Amino acid sequence: MTGRPPMPRTAAALSTCAALLALAACGGGSSGTKSSVPPASTNGSSSAPSVPLSPADPAALERVVPEPAGITAAAGTFTLTSATAIHASSGAEPVAADLAAYLKQQTGLAPAVSQSPDAAIQLVLQPSGGDPSLGTEGYTLVIGPSSVKLTAATDAGLFHGVQTVRQLLVGAKLQDGTITDHPRFAYRGVMLDVARHFYSVADVKAYIDAAALYKVNEFHLHLTDDQGWRFAVPGWPKLTSVGAATQVGGGVGGSYSAADLKEIVDYAASRYMTVIPEIDMPGHVGAAVYAYPSLACDGRHHGPVTSVSPAYDSLCTSSESTYRFVDTATKAAADATPGATYLHMGGDEAQALSLTQYNAFVAKTQNLVAGHDRTPIAWAEAGTATLLPQTVLEYWNTAQPQPYVLQAAAKGTKLIMAPGNHAYLDQQPVAGFRVGLHWAGYVPVSKAYDWDPVTVLPGIAPSAVLGVEAPLWSETVKNLADAETLAYPRLPAIAEIGWSAPNTHDWQRFSKRLAAQAPLWDKLGIAYYKSPEVPWGSG
Repeated sequence: MTGRPPMPRTAAALSTCAALLALAACGGGSSGTKSSVPPASTNGSSSAPSVPLSPADPAALERVVPEPAGITAAAGTFTLTSATAIHASSGAEPVAADLAAYLKQQTGLAPAVSQSPDAAIQLVLQPSGGDPSLGTEGYTLVIGPSSVKLTAATDAGLFHGVQTVRQLLVGAKLQDGTITDHPRFAYRGVMLDVARHFYSVADVKAYIDAAALYKVNEFHLHLTDDQGWRFAVPGWPKLTSVGAATQVGGGVGGSYSAADLKEIVDYAASRYMTVIPEIDMPGHVGAAVYAYPSLACDGRHHGPVTSVSPAYDSLCTSSESTYRFVDTATKAAADATPGATYLHMGGDEAQALSLTQYNAFVAKTQNLVAGHDRTPIAWAEAGTATLLPQTVLEYWNTAQPQPYVLQAAAKGTKLIMAPGNHAYLDQQPVAGFRVGLHWAGYVPVSKAYDWDPVTVLPGIAPSAVLGVEAPLWSETVKNLADAETLAYPRLPAIAEIGWSAPNTHDWQRFSKRLAAQAPLWDKLGIAYYKSPEVPWGSG
């Protein structure tokens, strides 16, 4: 799962490039062959062949987060103008429309998507499948004085390249050069907890938008917990009429209709993210047993849970009616997220059950999930059970490595790494922060960056790591502004851990690249914490 080492970052031979405009001779690229730059034209760039080129500026390209695999700067800049047009090869038209919208948002200019193959900006899908070393999400970006060419094997790769273009824009200018890029891990996720505090569809979409800028490709939606059940299940109407009608602090809560979830799923797909629904069970079911007390074994009335702490209720794991409910609920979640590979079945903090009861529940439930054509994901505790070969564990713990996780990984179980003391965005960056918790310790941005998914849990093979995730639990997070303030600047740090090769990870260089993101966040209206660790204004 690891990526290739990055190419050295070298400036072009300025005199040769300036005299001949032979930027191909100055290019790099991960294959070691010379990169080509499209020939100069007058289609939308204010530069012209007769104008002396500005010197190559590697720093102007080294502002991208996550760190690209290879960067080579060249002499000159491309300038976007009102006449700039974008041409997309067949199948790339939606990405071209996205790029046009992003450029208008950031520059005020409105480039047209053109049928002309001579347009200054070219988005090219490679019919042959492209460079196999770049995989399905990699891309190559070549910027010349009068042209920009973005090439990828898939539209997802083109979309990731577009995010790089967005970050490279300074005013209406792009530094000339070549970037070749691809991800280290296949799974690069974020999680938003909409159960403890409910978020509108608009707020969920805004969170997706901001994460997409950093090439995240999985959106884990934590739909149920003690404090709220947030989606409809056929035959169980009280889950939304009763179980959704509260949240932490006793607010009105809320739930998503089938149309709402479709809107979220479709929007995430337009950002090349897949929605992973989570139904947390057999613990963290306070909202479910409040709506239907018969789902618990104890026979008592269960009131609403509005506290920050868990209720430690449990589904009745000895009852066949429980598994009929689980089957119906997981099918509803799968049906609401078409196109998804995974379904998260929870499994954490089931203290009300014995280990035997818990393991039996995990074994049965993963089979129900698999029966709905979904790959089960469970929190790390589920490693105590006998797992299906395809079941994935999500490691969230912070202290001692759990032996059952190591044993599961040794048997072939894949792991998503989300250690609470590095990747949990709800943990406060400093003491006294206005929102968040600190049960895993304080997590400044440097700590969110200072870990490696294949070494953070000693004793696992690199091949066991599927990828990384940055969860955001919402016990204290009441709105989008709270969520963004906790996520930024730390989410980009974790995104880099998941995308970039480990030998590129350097805190001092990263902090400067992170600082360079601030003007874009300001323009996009993303709320962020100005961590004193980051040299804001220097990027």
